[in-house]
Amino acid sequence: MKIKISITITLLCIGMIINGQNKKETSLEGSWMGKTNTKDLSMSELVLFRFELKKKAIKGYMDFPDKRLKDISLDKVWSVKDSVFADARKSLGWPETAPLIFKGVMMPGDSVIDGVWGGSTPLQLSRTNYVFKLKTNTNPQVAGYKIIKLIETTPLKDQQATGDCWSFATTSFIETEAIRLGKKPVVLTPMFFVRPTYINKAENYIRRNGSSFFGEGDLTFSVLKAYREFGAIPENVYSGKLDSDAKHDHADMNNALMEKVKFYKNSHGDLTPEIYRRDMDEILTQTLGKIPDTFVYDGKQFTAKSFAKERIGINPDDYVEITSFNHHPFYSKFALEIEANWNNNYYLNLPIDDFSTVIDDALMHNYSVCWDGDIYEGFNDGFAVLGETKIITQQIRQAAFDNRTTEDIHNMHIIGIAENEKGNRFYIVKNSGDAKDCGGYLYMSKEYLLLKTISVMINKNAVPKEIMKKVKKNSQTF
Repeated sequence: MKIKISITITLLCIGMIINGQNKKETSLEGSWMGKTNTKDLSMSELVLFRFELKKKAIKGYMDFPDKRLKDISLDKVWSVKDSVFADARKSLGWPETAPLIFKGVMMPGDSVIDGVWGGSTPLQLSRTNYVFKLKTNTNPQVAGYKIIKLIETTPLKDQQATGDCWSFATTSFIETEAIRLGKKPVVLTPMFFVRPTYINKAENYIRRNGSSFFGEGDLTFSVLKAYREFGAIPENVYSGKLDSDAKHDHADMNNALMEKVKFYKNSHGDLTPEIYRRDMDEILTQTLGKIPDTFVYDGKQFTAKSFAKERIGINPDDYVEITSFNHHPFYSKFALEIEANWNNNYYLNLPIDDFSTVIDDALMHNYSVCWDGDIYEGFNDGFAVLGETKIITQQIRQAAFDNRTTEDIHNMHIIGIAENEKGNRFYIVKNSGDAKDCGGYLYMSKEYLLLKTISVMINKNAVPKEIMKKVKKNSQTF
């Protein structure tokens, strides 16, 4: 009897703890806002946390209204009694030794959380109904600018809470190339190309014992490789979301993938590519869903490969990535030394003047341009411009790459050219993100493009014959 009584009491206690924790998690739901309290008031910033209760777990996001940044996923949110903890080290790229992004105590009344930001900065959060929104320009025409060239393209894409800009930009590029080839416009799913890329990247990471890059970032090469091997699927057939009303959010998936590749990196013996590729695929399916073997589109049944052949029609071999750096010979190819180039892909290296000519000539002849570059400087409110106007030379461009003020940060899609009243050139760009109020279409100055571009991808047929001759003279082929 004593044993039964003690078990009953224990179960009641456990139930009270669980119910108490669920109640605290429920009281955490909603939006919380505060301003970091620092001695230097100019360094203080507004922070907005948004907590949602999903499947009995707390999911969180961070917004930074002052920095114009939104939807940064929290790695983990949890509560213990009155204490609240938020971890964002992986999302922010911080080391594991870094402090939690936030920890605090829920005050009586459940309307204030008194805590600490980043381990040492006081931050008091209060409940709020404030909704932070970023600007998205859905019109490529901007007042005060004259459009010189605008290539027909597909609707804007939104990568949401993912780091898959490389796939969104390249997918838009492929859709636009299909239109140029005379195909009926179709909206493709970027997530179809993301899936095999993660699996290939995982295998490379495991085979290289963790010395290769494994993360969300990638390049146009991976999209073309996936297209060549697997084809393409329309967005309305496979969205890459289990819930069509949800948004793309890969934080949990990325964490699970990273844990799995680290596990296999340290494994020995019972280990084959089939095993870890299957496991990676299962993790991806939990977030992205299962890809259909066949599907019906416009009343006709397709596979992904037959759809790509009939409705898209591009040849992946027709495209080349071009860059411009003088630490390698010009008019030759080399493996560009950037983290996302985990597969050692080769870029054609041209002098800056030829590099600029290729881009302008391609756009004027109806070839759009896929762009990879830096957005940390001068990227704001629908424009990408440098703080001061200056002539960008090869030496200035090289120095920016060498000192890492130009880095591989973001991918976008250039679809046109515009000029301001002074005749200065700007490039019309499709962006899949909305950070810094640069969502939708934005205008990039010529100087910005020459300094902040890592590389561009174009159709080889867009390269002017004079430049092609110089490449062939150097015994190089595409």
